[in-house]
Amino acid sequence: MSKDTEAAKEKRRLKEKKELSRLEKQSLTKPLVHGFWFLLVILTVIYIADEISSNMNGVMRPYMIFDLFKVPNSDTTSSVYGNAVSVMAIATIPTYILTAINPLYRTLADRFGRKIFLFINTVSMGLGMLICSIAPNPYIFIIGTCITGFFTPNDMQVIYLMETAPKEHRAKLCSITKGIGLMSVSLIGVFRKIFYDPMNLPSWRMVYLIPVIITIAIAVIAYLFTKETPVFLERRISYLKKTEEERAAELQQEHAKNNGGIREAVRYIVHSKQLRMVAVVLFVFSMAIALSGYSTEILLAGGHMTDDGMNLFYIVEPLVYAVFAFFSGFFTDSLGRKNSGLLFGICAIVGMFFFVFGARWGIGAIPLALANGLMFGGLWSLSDLLFLVLPGEAAPTRIRATVMAVISYMYFSNMLVSMLVGIFYNKIGSANIGVFQLCLFAPIILFSIIFLKLKVKETKDTDLSEVE
Repeated sequence: MSKDTEAAKEKRRLKEKKELSRLEKQSLTKPLVHGFWFLLVILTVIYIADEISSNMNGVMRPYMIFDLFKVPNSDTTSSVYGNAVSVMAIATIPTYILTAINPLYRTLADRFGRKIFLFINTVSMGLGMLICSIAPNPYIFIIGTCITGFFTPNDMQVIYLMETAPKEHRAKLCSITKGIGLMSVSLIGVFRKIFYDPMNLPSWRMVYLIPVIITIAIAVIAYLFTKETPVFLERRISYLKKTEEERAAELQQEHAKNNGGIREAVRYIVHSKQLRMVAVVLFVFSMAIALSGYSTEILLAGGHMTDDGMNLFYIVEPLVYAVFAFFSGFFTDSLGRKNSGLLFGICAIVGMFFFVFGARWGIGAIPLALANGLMFGGLWSLSDLLFLVLPGEAAPTRIRATVMAVISYMYFSNMLVSMLVGIFYNKIGSANIGVFQLCLFAPIILFSIIFLKLKVKETKDTDLSEVE
């Protein structure tokens, strides 16, 4: 054994000793404000910030383009607007690399704790929106969207809630906070009504003001007034107390169980027919997600919506989506995974059809909000079923989280299609983007739900502890 190796080991032991002392103190220290309900309020507000930051840039993108690209008469059907969308799509290509490392970033919370990443993720969402709001050019705006896009999918508040909530109420509390988070997206419509003036194009920046303040403030409050989750503290302290020999024996035991991390998860997916079929559905289905991102352009191109109508639409639509999402779990448990998948897919297609043609026919803000809310409710409920429920119920406990992280790479088909649609947006045109999306969206969803019905096994009532 070399001296350098021994020195490195000794340095690591001293570092771990300090970490153990710090974590043991944390486990005994009470938070500044006591009570699980206070923590639940903080996590709910973080969920609200997460959902608003996830949706804000998509809603405000057209108004940013009007301002920074100097689009004549703020006309989405003009060639200037189409060229702007294409330019932005090309400029975002390098940012897709970040998505590839996102699953690896998530694993850091298992080493360094939940609390620090709850803070980092939340404050970064606020900073991303802040950068978007002050962007002097579209490329800085893209940097802001890239930051929010990297940190919003991590959902550390969900892990935090699962590891702190009473087990008998865990699922209900997760569902309630998610529903509140989704309903809060309607606040974007409220902020737009308050701050945006079509006659003053730079006023789009002010729509970001309150969400930025709330997001950064709640990140600081969470860091100051919460403590690390007891589940993480217990597991990490237990690991640090083990000797080198005990750790080696444990590692050997894990290898004996074929617990090989990402490599083993990939092998498991390849050799499991159920997961292979789920991966195929996911790859195809993810393309449909990319074909649902131009709602504002469709509304503006229709030519029937007033500014007040746009505000009403953005207030009502998230509420419809939230109600759908709230009840989707009941359908999934009662109808089964495959039948509920059929229901969600059909709702998504019907919603998309009435939204696209309703915008052309001028059926009004509320019917359009109902249609688009139905589309997004069906689409994202099907997404949760395919990305979370089915993989989770088909993988053994020892590699379940890793399998779900690996299979999420099927989402790359969405990014590819999204990039291509953006690049060729000028050829498609705002006047035709709705029909173009529908003509691809409907067949992709139909293939996905039919393949799901025929090739994927039902997993309702699966005992997760017996999956091998």
